Amino acid sequence: MLRLFRAFAKSWFGPVIMGLLVLAFGILGAGGVRSVLNGRIAQAVVQAGSHTVTEPQFQKMFERNRQSYEERTGQAYPLEEALKEGADKGMLQDLAQQTAYQEMLTQSGIRPSDDVVATELRRQAESGQSPELAQVFDSVTGKFKPQLLEQMLRSNGLSDQEFQREIADSIADQEFGSAARQGFEPPRIYAAVQAALLMETRDVTYFVIPAASIPHPPAPTDAQLNALIQQFRDRLMLPERRKLTVVRFSAKALAPSMPVDPAAVRQQFEAQKAKYSKPELRSLVEIPLNDPRMAPAVQAGLARGLDPTAVAKSVGVDAISYADQPQSAIADGKAAAVAFTMQAGQVSGPVQGDFKTVILKVTKITPGQPPDIDAARAQIVADLQQTEAVDKVYDLSQKFEDLRQGGASLADAAAKVGATSVSVGPVSADGKDLTGQVNPALTPKLLKGAFQLQAGGDSDVEQDADKGEYYAVHVDQVIPPSPPGLDEKGVREFLTQAYYQQAIVSALQKKASDATAALQKGQSFDQVAASFGAHVAHQVGLQRVTAQQYQGVLGQEFLAQIFSQKPGQVAAVLEEVRQHALDDYLKGVQQTVADASVKMVKPSTDLELAHNAMGVDAAMLARVKAKTPAGGAGLAK
Repeated sequence: MLRLFRAFAKSWFGPVIMGLLVLAFGILGAGGVRSVLNGRIAQAVVQAGSHTVTEPQFQKMFERNRQSYEERTGQAYPLEEALKEGADKGMLQDLAQQTAYQEMLTQSGIRPSDDVVATELRRQAESGQSPELAQVFDSVTGKFKPQLLEQMLRSNGLSDQEFQREIADSIADQEFGSAARQGFEPPRIYAAVQAALLMETRDVTYFVIPAASIPHPPAPTDAQLNALIQQFRDRLMLPERRKLTVVRFSAKALAPSMPVDPAAVRQQFEAQKAKYSKPELRSLVEIPLNDPRMAPAVQAGLARGLDPTAVAKSVGVDAISYADQPQSAIADGKAAAVAFTMQAGQVSGPVQGDFKTVILKVTKITPGQPPDIDAARAQIVADLQQTEAVDKVYDLSQKFEDLRQGGASLADAAAKVGATSVSVGPVSADGKDLTGQVNPALTPKLLKGAFQLQAGGDSDVEQDADKGEYYAVHVDQVIPPSPPGLDEKGVREFLTQAYYQQAIVSALQKKASDATAALQKGQSFDQVAASFGAHVAHQVGLQRVTAQQYQGVLGQEFLAQIFSQKPGQVAAVLEEVRQHALDDYLKGVQQTVADASVKMVKPSTDLELAHNAMGVDAAMLARVKAKTPAGGAGLAK
């Protein structure tokens, strides 16, 4: 979990992430892109000259990435565990470095003009590279639509000022990075050193103590499993959960069982015949004419079967096509009236439409269907059943509420009106149990209400999001944030397997220590391997550059240990690693520039404000301060 968290946290404030955010959700606000703020800004989590990250801005970043983390991992955000690992300070340091870097570019004069920013945004919109920008861009006027732009800003939690600064910073970053890559050439000695490292060759002799040599541990006791829970308490910690009793009154569930009078079906059909008919549909093309004198040429082209789009372009207009549409869907009413009198394949003469003279061609006709009670019966029956069910569940919910007001328990009141009470949980605020499943009885509105009640509390009968859907909920138990209990579904089995694995690994580590001691006393590799039922293996010519292919067999840790020992034979092929050396060299240059920008700009940070934005309180900080992180076996030479 923490590995994912730390890796994700490190990428939050990098130039690539900021650039993607800007280009994906950016809009061109009114005014210039420069908005330089002077002096120390109140509530600034980070300030570097004119570049500032306020507490609300930091909170937006944090919440956006908290949500992303939980969606990617399917687990609750490990805030307290992350603090213990120093992730808060790391995030703040990364953000300060990024902010100082952007300020350094500004102070160095690397700043795009308003025209450059506007041109880039239009290019993104017109090319379709950014679908979000394309939706708010008017290709006819060449401008962005103000209201849609404002909506997009709000939906992405960005102010106009924040966005404009990020746009300019992103372009400056890209331009500087491009220039740096084109202008730098790594020294040949750098490539030579890297080639020597990559082409380093090692011969390895090793043996693996088989896990099968460890007797299967005895079944753990409850005390041992509980000790395991305490050992990994932080990792197993769950958010607040609740056990609920739920009663639902559902028109959707009741409707199929509602009886329907055939006479009512006939009455409904007669009252709404138009609803149960299908109109005639037509496919056609309409070519509006700026000059009516061009009508004969257009008519002749369509009659010869030429492409309507090309015919329209030849007279300087665009063809308007309709596919399988009723007459009411044709925008030009007068043209529609004529089109629905024509035959399939027919081309009209000049038709005076509502707006212009038009030429029409009908390409397809799908006849309408008159109202048929037999065809409509199933739909009518379903509609009547739903209507009756809505009335029925409302009546039941009112009787249920009256019984509750009279002192009946939720379960008793439900039984007396023929409803069923269901026990659910423990579940978290999002309705998920330990397996990540959500009970279908738990809707978002029900959960929100249930998690606002006290333990033992009851809700009133509430209407759910859909019409004819009602519920009542009782909070049986509130379980504060804690690890799961042994008796919860699947927990005992999971912990038992973890206990077995831990016991086997410990036993293997003990054997590895014994084997190491035997080797240090002078026994040969073959002798020690045989005493543990292992087989000696040899890997000749192992190189760093090709070691990845052995990871599945030897393991990453094994390879890391092998190449951390005293170097052996070295071979160098400079040209094959030059591009790799360039990439690494530029990364080093980029890091050097970032470090230099911090020294030059001297950004200030406020960890207390960052903690406020992250939702960290004094009690959590005290717990973190009181804690210290807890710190097949194989042998090789």
